[in-house]
Amino acid sequence: MILSPPLVINAPLSATKNSCSANYKINEETYNIVDTPGVFDTEDLDTVILEEIARTIQKCAYGVKAILFVVEAKRFTNEQKEMINRILLFLGKEASRYMISVFSHCNAKQTKDLEYFKRFCWNDPVKAFVNSVGNRWAISPNPDIFPPDDPVHEECLKELQERIISIDGVYTNDLFEKTRREQEENERKAREAEEKRQREYDELRRREGEAIARANYERQRVEYEIRANEVRDRELQDIKNTLREQISRLDERMAELSKANEYLTNRNNQLSNEINELKNKSCFWPETQVKLESGRIIQMSELQIGDRVLSNIKNGVAEFSDVYLIAHIGKLDHKAKFAKVNFTKPDGSKGQLLLTTTHYVFDENLSIIFAKNLRPRETRILVSDDGNRLVPVFVDNITNEWRDKYISFYTRAGSVIANGVLSSCYDHCPPSQMLMDLVFLPVRWWTYMIPSTHREERLHPYVQFLETAYLSFINALKKSKRLIKN
Repeated sequence: MILSPPLVINAPLSATKNSCSANYKINEETYNIVDTPGVFDTEDLDTVILEEIARTIQKCAYGVKAILFVVEAKRFTNEQKEMINRILLFLGKEASRYMISVFSHCNAKQTKDLEYFKRFCWNDPVKAFVNSVGNRWAISPNPDIFPPDDPVHEECLKELQERIISIDGVYTNDLFEKTRREQEENERKAREAEEKRQREYDELRRREGEAIARANYERQRVEYEIRANEVRDRELQDIKNTLREQISRLDERMAELSKANEYLTNRNNQLSNEINELKNKSCFWPETQVKLESGRIIQMSELQIGDRVLSNIKNGVAEFSDVYLIAHIGKLDHKAKFAKVNFTKPDGSKGQLLLTTTHYVFDENLSIIFAKNLRPRETRILVSDDGNRLVPVFVDNITNEWRDKYISFYTRAGSVIANGVLSSCYDHCPPSQMLMDLVFLPVRWWTYMIPSTHREERLHPYVQFLETAYLSFINALKKSKRLIKN
């Protein structure tokens, strides 16, 4: 990414293992920009890389204002996805609040038309990544197309600067804090040593003359610098030792996650027959509408991983939540039973929600209830109005229809406002929203690090496992009841 002289950053992430830094001023505020290509590539961890990581931490001891993650516009590789996961594991999930995605190698149209670039050039992994960093992104203009004095070039840099200064506070962690405290202590000792040398110099010059005093001063200064360098080297070694431990734990966690994923895959393969009976049960009608954070209304069939949809309204404030998993979407090989829920909106117009009969919606008490158990003129559901409120309204009537298309997806909030109705994302499960949020916690956590790319008629493996386990539990319960009766 080219900011301005004297610092040029435009190399691939792993092209070099040497970091560099330079000062850069934004709105009269001076920032120290540190270029760290390859620093988090711990697959090939050698002494040089470890040294660069440690020195980078020393440079960033007072906190990181922003982490610029450079991505080539033409591709988003598995290496880059793995790099993001390692950065977040290494620095902590909190670091994503300070990360900005910077796209390089953009062509002229992508650089000048940001909406075109976003709509037609981003695949699902890119969308998920940009969303995971708070939708903070910018373009590094190609200097071969837009020279530094070009208005387009200047506008791109201005947008990046605005992204940087819009971030509140700075990122830090225990290792950064420890390094900062050590640096402050070293600076204090250096000041005291200089003051002491100066006093001795003044006294010796008065008694012995300038030449002897100057020689003694220089000797003491050199001796102190030698000791100070030894201290800095020890501190650097301490940082490297800490890094080795952290990276070792990181690799262990990655191995555990891989092992857990392998176990789930094997387990799901064993249960595939039972899953085929269940895979069509958790569905919305794909033409059901939801509202995006941008204000656009779309059909559920258009949803992408990372989209932020209206999931709730509390105290007059609309809450939007990420779509982190599309469990299955497509056309059934047979027709399934759907409940068509008809109701009257707060403004008097008619509304309708179509979903499978065992899908949950919220009633006026914020309890979840199967769609098939809603009672006309008895049950009140929560419907959004134009004033950013959820208003309890009676169900007018319910009819059953047979449909052959479906979509099942999950938001991080576990809820979604579908066709204006506050609905759960869960279906055919125990009647507890909190319990299901806990059950889905592993896959929510997993998709923070590795965004899901699943968008198939085949049910997602984790959901397969959960539904099979629940079916087995229900069958066992039924058998035990039959035994008790006998």
